[in-house]
Amino acid sequence: MWQVSGGAGSGKTRLLIKAVEQLTEEHFECGWVRHGRALAAAEAAVARPGRVVLVVDDVDASPRQQDDLAGMLVRLAQVPAGRVKVVLCGREFASWWSRIREAMDPTDQALLTPAGRTVLTSSLAGAADQNGQFQGAVRHYARYFERPVPVASLSSTTTAISIAELHAAAAITAYNGLTGPVDLTTALRQLFMTEEAWWLTNAAEQQPAITLSLPVLQRAITAATLVGADNMDQAARRLAHLPGLLNSSTEHLTELALWLHQLYAQRRGQWLDPHLPAYLADRYAALCVTAHPGLPAALAAAALTT
Repeated sequence: MWQVSGGAGSGKTRLLIKAVEQLTEEHFECGWVRHGRALAAAEAAVARPGRVVLVVDDVDASPRQQDDLAGMLVRLAQVPAGRVKVVLCGREFASWWSRIREAMDPTDQALLTPAGRTVLTSSLAGAADQNGQFQGAVRHYARYFERPVPVASLSSTTTAISIAELHAAAAITAYNGLTGPVDLTTALRQLFMTEEAWWLTNAAEQQPAITLSLPVLQRAITAATLVGADNMDQAARRLAHLPGLLNSSTEHLTELALWLHQLYAQRRGQWLDPHLPAYLADRYAALCVTAHPGLPAALAAAALTT
């Protein structure tokens, strides 16, 4: 077992994705463990004949996640050493890891001692390092988008920025062909605007019945990110609290919920909980709350709706 820790925006999930890609090429079977499915994932891994790696992201997201994880680890303690490997990834381990191990049989505790931990820092060392990393990321994203590499540099900043911010700025620089000094705040706003344009296009293609304005879609995305839902009916009921949707029919709210459900990959076993980079999702939600004064109260009411 291996642990990966680091703050929001440090690149934990991105590192895991790249590791899984390489391990798959080396004939490991890799599985991403969803919330509420850890024990089932363990049973599936045990049943496989070859080498298996189970990846558990956001392990410190909720107490329920940790209880489920304990059952998975106890089951895997019975497997011959080395055949099933586990990577646990979270922002921190201090507050909950010892409690999980305390409830285990002492023999299982010894078997499940982590082999080590990778700790990622959330920010880069300095301005010079940031610009070098930025330009390297721009080249990477230009290849990914199959576009010319723009001649751009990150505007000088006196504070270290997160890796998530740097990569987001590099991605939109390559995508939009920005040149010259690129201001971080401006780049992130362009990134959000590009994503919003995609929402409108995607809604028209996937759910033609959705004819909502961008401000309403902004509120819906914010609600999906911050509140989520356990099933389709609950998602529709929670969306009904948002400004612009207060008088919407159940059919219309359900169509919107179905669209939100397919927009981004879901996580933690919830029906609606977009798996978005936390740092960027938090920043976007803050912008939406600032732009829509009535949104915080609506989100609070939605969160209390079962």
